[in-house]
Amino acid sequence: MIISLNWIKEYVNLDGIEVDELVKRFGLSTAEIEGVEHRGDDIENVVVAEILSVENHPESKKLHILKVNDGSGEPVQVVCGAPNVRVGLKTYFARVGGNVRGLKIKPAKLAGVDSFGMCCGGNELGIESDESGIVELDSSLPVGKSIKEILPVDDYLIEIDNKSLTNRPDLWGHYGIAREFSAIFKRELKPLKTEDLSKYSSLQPINVKVETPNCFRYSAITVENVLTHKSPDIMKLRLNYCGMRDINLLADMTNYLMLEMGQPMHAFDNDIVKGITVIETDKEINMQTLEGENHEIQKDSLVICDDERVPVAIAGIKGGLKSGISENTTKLLLESACFDCVAIRKTSRKIGLITDASLRYEKSLDPEMCVTAIERLVYLLKQAEPKINVTSSLTDVYNYHYPKHEILIDTDFLSRRGGVQISTEDAVDTLTRLGFNVEILDFVQGKLRVEVPSFRGTKDVSIKEDLVEEIFRMYGYDNIKSATMSMPLQPVDQLPTHTMEYEIKHSLASLFGLNEVHSYIWNYADYNKSVGIEQNSVLNLMDSSLSGQSGIRSSLAPTLIKIADENKNKFNEIQIFEIGRVVDSLDENNQAIEKKKLSVVLASDSKDEKTLYFKLKQIVEYISSHVFHTSVDFLGKTSNKMYHPVNSCLIAKNEEILGEMGILHPTIVNNIDKRKHFAVLELDLEKMLTLEKTKFSITPTSKYQSVSVDFNFVADKNMPYAKLEKALNEFRASYILEHSLKDIYINDEVLKDKISYTINYIITPKDRTLEASDIEKFSNRLIQSMESIGVTLRTL
Repeated sequence: MIISLNWIKEYVNLDGIEVDELVKRFGLSTAEIEGVEHRGDDIENVVVAEILSVENHPESKKLHILKVNDGSGEPVQVVCGAPNVRVGLKTYFARVGGNVRGLKIKPAKLAGVDSFGMCCGGNELGIESDESGIVELDSSLPVGKSIKEILPVDDYLIEIDNKSLTNRPDLWGHYGIAREFSAIFKRELKPLKTEDLSKYSSLQPINVKVETPNCFRYSAITVENVLTHKSPDIMKLRLNYCGMRDINLLADMTNYLMLEMGQPMHAFDNDIVKGITVIETDKEINMQTLEGENHEIQKDSLVICDDERVPVAIAGIKGGLKSGISENTTKLLLESACFDCVAIRKTSRKIGLITDASLRYEKSLDPEMCVTAIERLVYLLKQAEPKINVTSSLTDVYNYHYPKHEILIDTDFLSRRGGVQISTEDAVDTLTRLGFNVEILDFVQGKLRVEVPSFRGTKDVSIKEDLVEEIFRMYGYDNIKSATMSMPLQPVDQLPTHTMEYEIKHSLASLFGLNEVHSYIWNYADYNKSVGIEQNSVLNLMDSSLSGQSGIRSSLAPTLIKIADENKNKFNEIQIFEIGRVVDSLDENNQAIEKKKLSVVLASDSKDEKTLYFKLKQIVEYISSHVFHTSVDFLGKTSNKMYHPVNSCLIAKNEEILGEMGILHPTIVNNIDKRKHFAVLELDLEKMLTLEKTKFSITPTSKYQSVSVDFNFVADKNMPYAKLEKALNEFRASYILEHSLKDIYINDEVLKDKISYTINYIITPKDRTLEASDIEKFSNRLIQSMESIGVTLRTL
């Protein structure tokens, strides 16, 4: 947003303060400044001149040879192509040696005729947008008078970052910015001059009906006898300096007021629009807006209709063409309204139309500003066209009042939170300058009752900490010196979820060499479709045009696969993980149920699928035992089509599914990179937290030598390994036992429908050295135990 410093100075006296200081203090206390432009310093030696004679150019049908009086003495010859030149016209003239926005004026020969200067158009000077000819000035202006003595073309334009004003709807106009400067530099803020509309209360009101709760307030008044169509020069200058085009008096007035107060307004042709009805559409409609563009208005959008329910404007966004102001308009219906910010944003995004008005309404404007804006507009209209008549009383439908906020606070609280002692006088002065009503309850103890003004109470200030921010941003954060805080320190217990996440991240990074990534929560439907991943969103975006984001993801793994795909040409081996949120269901109130999950993706050019698969298994076992202090089972294969039809499994505990892992489906791998092997894991961490912890028993270490024995067990191919693992875990002996899977052997010719597992046992005695007979007895008992589940010792 662009702010004119000259305009600001109309409300607050900033004499004696350098521009650099103004910008610095405002940037530190209020909002980020993106840039400052000194406008008008490139306009030099431009004065009022009168055209004395006009002759047609002998070599051109468009050019004219003029003699002008610029106040320097002798008439000056100049060649001009403007169609509106005539004898007696006074206009702005750039003398030789002058400067017009970087164009240095020199003697020139145009179509063979000498020209000594330049008659200027308003667009060339940057003071208006009219390109049809040269400026036509008031005949009373003295010849030779500098443009800078007539218009404040010398100005500083301050560009403020819009993002830093998101929670400050009061700063979307010059008057709100002036209030900030007033508070920062402790200068008086001048009140806006307005028209007293109470004197028109006896006139007939306008028929205004509001049939939607999303229109908080609708104020309107009618005027007639608007005969002037040209805006005051100062108004056109300010509009153009602030990035808008001047159009005509009535359009410029509403735009001017929006830039001044931050309140969007609209003027309807009162001959066309007699009354107002605000509704939400019950079906799709088509409307042609002021620029002649056609827009499809979706169902449930806010629209303004006339008294016959014919749509005449898209509420809070853009007026309709049929009810707009024309050159023949003399009667106006002036609108000043406040709408629900969410409703305006939804409608704006649905139809793809973002305007200066909609941007302001989206920030939660103050409904109390509606009537003030009309009072100000009528005042400005009367200044520009004294003959206008107000033809109705002010009609004001006020449907929704924001709650008022009263905050009790004391200077001790302010000082403790800010680290600097603040006196009662300073606190009261700062808050008062910012528009707060302050009542002193106890001056000595600094107890205050603060009433938040309506323009700060829509979404910004509601608690004591907000007042701390208000006072100390005006005090100056740069004036607060660093100091050690004096306060008791108490240990804080970490939440189990935080501890769990840290331990998982630390383990994956330090023990397994994985890299953590962070992603957005979106479901990238376009990407998933391109590689063959099926993932549906429970929550879909209304506007999914951005980067293929169709909604909120229901699974974390596809996001990591996308990240791996994006980095496949940079690394031969990719090992990434993320702990992130997904939404895979809704509750009974149709609200999202968020879940926190862990996903790991391994991709490698050199390592085979088996190596990657068992690394994932190792990761799951480590996390289960060392972080969650439990054990999990690996069951069957997952039905998720993202995984390999055979080389995948479910992760479970007591038949509760906790996650899934496996090799990525070959079709998806081929669509990503045929050279790489991919393994994927996704685990529900919230379910893992609820699992019963394994009960540990402490066994003293033995001083006797351990013995390592391998057993080759044969089982059916259809039997899950988890069943064997469970039996091995449940086998008991009088020794300290450790076992691990050493190898897997598959040979259909030898074993046919069987599979061989090599299990290594480390047997440690507790009280004596083991003998051969002890090993034999142990082996026989183990073999018998395994036979009970259909597993035999391999003999081939």
